[in-house]
Amino acid sequence: MAIFDTKRIKKLFKRAMTESSPFEQLNDHASKVSSTVYALVKEVHSYCEGGEIDRKKVSSLEYEADQVKQEIRKELPRSDLFMPVARSDVLSLLWHQDEIADNSQDVAELLPLLKLKSDLPDGYKATLVDLAEILEKAAGDYERLVRESGKIIMGTNTDPDDLQAAWDIVTRINDFEHEADKATREGIKVVYNDDSLREIEKYHLIQIALKINNTLDHIENAGNFIRIMTHR
Repeated sequence: MAIFDTKRIKKLFKRAMTESSPFEQLNDHASKVSSTVYALVKEVHSYCEGGEIDRKKVSSLEYEADQVKQEIRKELPRSDLFMPVARSDVLSLLWHQDEIADNSQDVAELLPLLKLKSDLPDGYKATLVDLAEILEKAAGDYERLVRESGKIIMGTNTDPDDLQAAWDIVTRINDFEHEADKATREGIKVVYNDDSLREIEKYHLIQIALKINNTLDHIENAGNFIRIMTHR
């Protein structure tokens, strides 16, 4: 009888990898982050309709996401030995996800800071509606991406079709970000060419559009990072 049972060692190692996988918590964090984005989308629509902005709701959800982030950092093993990916990779992905929630909160805080003397220009309003819809779709896709890529990264799912499906989600998110770039540019043109707006109002509206677009940038960055992690 062999002193070392290779099959048993491999089984124990695989179980350790699975049990120490941080992806269940990363799923929870991604879900909290997406909830923050969905709350922001509602506030953007309310802003376009001239309604009140409930920035405290977005801030509260960002805080919940931040609490999950802190728990992940606290419980993450110090060694890469029994982890399916490097600890530094998990922390990098967590940072990218955290930036999505942080930027969503920034937008919610920015929206009501300046009261316009007149209504939003129709063209700019259309831009914000487009950006909100794109943001909502991208956040939904990203949440699914994290959920479906976890087993792939852990090595418990080696189905090439599932891997391709995950990469297809990343491609869609990249397309959404490209759409957002175009919408943002159009919105900025509208603001620049509107003589009824004060200079401070133009600056404010441009910053809102850019910040929403920046939130989409972080969703794209997080998705691309997951693609790198699944490609190894």
